Amino acid sequence: MPVNFQEIQSQVHDFGDKAAKRQEHLGNLRQQMHALLKEFACQQDVLREKVRRALIYNPGLRCAVPTQEILNARFPTPELPPDVTILAADGSQITPSRHDQVEFCVINVGVIRAQLGAGIPPSSLIKSRLLEVEELYTSEGLITEAKVALMRDLSERQVLVDLAQNEPAPVITVTDGPLELYFERRETEDYRDLLNNYLAVLARLARTGASTAGYVDKPEGELVGRLLEVASLPDEELRQAGKKRPFQGVIDESLFREILKEPGERSALFAIQSLSTQKFREELSLHFFYLNVGRPGHPWLARVEVPAWVAQDRKLLDTLHSALVAQSQILSLRPYPYILHRAHEVAVVTMMEKEQVEQMIVAEYTRRGMNPGEKSNKQVLKDLPGRKGH
Repeated sequence: MPVNFQEIQSQVHDFGDKAAKRQEHLGNLRQQMHALLKEFACQQDVLREKVRRALIYNPGLRCAVPTQEILNARFPTPELPPDVTILAADGSQITPSRHDQVEFCVINVGVIRAQLGAGIPPSSLIKSRLLEVEELYTSEGLITEAKVALMRDLSERQVLVDLAQNEPAPVITVTDGPLELYFERRETEDYRDLLNNYLAVLARLARTGASTAGYVDKPEGELVGRLLEVASLPDEELRQAGKKRPFQGVIDESLFREILKEPGERSALFAIQSLSTQKFREELSLHFFYLNVGRPGHPWLARVEVPAWVAQDRKLLDTLHSALVAQSQILSLRPYPYILHRAHEVAVVTMMEKEQVEQMIVAEYTRRGMNPGEKSNKQVLKDLPGRKGH
């Protein structure tokens, strides 16, 4: 049955009233946060010490940490050097389901290579991997979607480092989403293996001298807001850091949207303090900045995550900054790095392709005299109208 629009309509007015009050409340909080940002703009050492002391009471504290840059600084787009090579990777997957005729998993990675200023059309590469039978099952049963996503992230990085090591400098590699992997408080052996492999691949990428970044479109993080919450606490109340949340609900993007008013500007760099800090160490320690890739009068902010070897090298950082702005200007009405958009297009797995792979496996089962089984009745009924995408 369709949505009961008459019933929804009766609730819309109340919804709008409460939303307006929430926006007003968050606006007042942003004013307080801007005041704190200005007050502590040049007190980076003070803030770092407060975070250090807060971690004594709350080792799981998640927040931004200042670098040497002024907290409310803004940096215009640097000049883009000639002959920059950009490699962008995106991935998709077919997650195994007990409702299918056979249980299988495919990880698909699409890569786009573009050489800026060379007048050469971008080229594409697709890497498709069918997981081995033993990889599909864990001690807890069928492999989860979360683990498949981690394996996809690892595959994207592996392909990029293999390509980057054969490219002349300057080289940029970029993926969609954060560099920081989801951190499980209860680490399994599988998770530890995947994380260690991921860190090893990042270390290999650092040795190539290439820049790398994770691009987060429409970010919702509150890392800087959490830092300002720590800043607002008197020293005797630092044990409340991460628990007392006076600015909860104000996302960093809305804070920096009022600072980065000109297209192409980036914010100050911040380090990430989180449970993953113990894993991403030294040259791999994670940093981020906000970047206005919008047009005049229509700011659009992305969060860009980079490892320490990029954050600490101004040439790498500036090249990345200018390249991301240039790529986003190609899709000016909906600013997003064109090369990442193309990587997604080549990586996506359609429903028809998923069914073709399934039939290839069914045919192999049949050739070997094996019984591939049948789809669940639920899946058969869901498939009746026909779906275009997976």
